[in-house]
Amino acid sequence: MTSRAGRWSLVGTGAALAIAPALIVLHLQGQSVPHSGVAAAVASQGSPVTDVNRPPWFGLRLLPDPVVFSPRHSAPKNAPVVKARAAILVDPDSGRILYAENDHAKLPPASTVKLLTALIVLRNFSPDRLITATPDALLQSWDESRMGLHAGEVLNVGELLTGLLTVSANDAANVLAIDTVGMTRFVAAMNAEVVALGLHDTHVTSPVGLDDPAVYSSAFDLATLAAVDMNNFPLFRSIVATQSVVLPASALHSAFYLNNVNLLLRMYPAAMGVKTGYTGNAGACEVGMAQRDGHRLIDVILDGDLVYSTSRRLLDWGFTQEGLASQLPPPSPSPSPAPHH
Repeated sequence: MTSRAGRWSLVGTGAALAIAPALIVLHLQGQSVPHSGVAAAVASQGSPVTDVNRPPWFGLRLLPDPVVFSPRHSAPKNAPVVKARAAILVDPDSGRILYAENDHAKLPPASTVKLLTALIVLRNFSPDRLITATPDALLQSWDESRMGLHAGEVLNVGELLTGLLTVSANDAANVLAIDTVGMTRFVAAMNAEVVALGLHDTHVTSPVGLDDPAVYSSAFDLATLAAVDMNNFPLFRSIVATQSVVLPASALHSAFYLNNVNLLLRMYPAAMGVKTGYTGNAGACEVGMAQRDGHRLIDVILDGDLVYSTSRRLLDWGFTQEGLASQLPPPSPSPSPAPHH
């Protein structure tokens, strides 16, 4: 990854993809339009998605790249104990589900929803595009995760994505939405993207993931979003695999020192990312990915205990199901009981 003065490695976000005609549930002016009132939305080569009741809306493009996971028909053997409200382990290359528990339950996703935020950004904006942070985008409360942006600072999309995906910066998320096309337009694209990917368990009202009854996702949908991001965007893969990064000060902004909050990167040698999250209602959440000997696995833990350790155990168990040796140390033997005298 290079600084703002350099060139980002991702160029493919400008490529137009054809989208088959589909019914899109638009999120307009903060309200979801029911299916009965939605017109067919079509994106042809190089054209934006269109709502026939309005002008071509927002000029934002979707990525219709669904990842199909085959349902599992038998219980996994010797799977590790997963203490969570929902979990899934998938092989994104074969489409197999290796482990699933309540994988379609609609639950608060916390900041794992930023997988969808990043998808919209990477699909529509060049990493070199400069964005000026405005006061309206920087109204986070004291306890929200931030990279520390100030009004008037100018960063490029790649730098803001780095904050979004390493320290889970809510200020970066809002700048990427409000200071580009506006919150309503951006959220509309997020919900339309869910439909374009053939997902059914996800709805958002912001790019951030704070607790809101209208914000929900599932382990299945988040595994799909992680696979789509990792498959399509080299810049995404680079950022989520980075343990720490410095965005040096420039004439446009101060310096930012960003340490990735995803501890899986430090706990499991094969880890490649992807995204963590936590709120009071969501609990601790983790979307993890690892690769060994050409095998890739993605796991999702929602409202779990010790999510990094659980993610590591689940991923490692998955690799053993694909014929690879465990990378975890063997469990310590239980101490022998003291002799009675």
